[in-house]
Amino acid sequence: MDDPSDVTSCYKICRKTPKLSANDLFELIKENQSNTISIQVIDPTWIVSKKHLQAAVYHTLKAFKNRRNIARRSETELLIRLSGFRQIKNAVKVFGINDQTNTLLFIAFGGTCKENESILERFFSNTDLEQIENAELPITDIQKLLEYYECEKDSILLEKKVLEKIAVVEIS
Repeated sequence: MDDPSDVTSCYKICRKTPKLSANDLFELIKENQSNTISIQVIDPTWIVSKKHLQAAVYHTLKAFKNRRNIARRSETELLIRLSGFRQIKNAVKVFGINDQTNTLLFIAFGGTCKENESILERFFSNTDLEQIENAELPITDIQKLLEYYECEKDSILLEKKVLEKIAVVEIS
């Protein structure tokens, strides 16, 4: 695990059904999670790219491997790494979900590609969540992402800035 591209994860983007609360989703995740594979549900609004998500997973797993994690659980550590904030409450504010969150990203990580896919498939078979077919990251308009991250009008610099933010969590 020397490179973010070495890390495997699997994600699916879906719409939340009105009858499922955020707490219901957290309970479903607990029931479907394994000892080695983590499942996290994220508000994908401010995810800039697949690389953003992949780098956050990489740094999460690396933090636990090197015992430099901030959170006790890898699912929470992922939110910290995605956001670039060391405080859990700030990370949850940006990437956590609540009952008003309509678009959700479920990610499984910590196992092989096949194991991650399998656990997500099993999870989705136990819910009535509507997957968004062929959903791509980012889901938010690039202009809004540039404003949110206070970045020049260049998507390449935006991704670089976000990846630097993830890396800075490690050295702060």
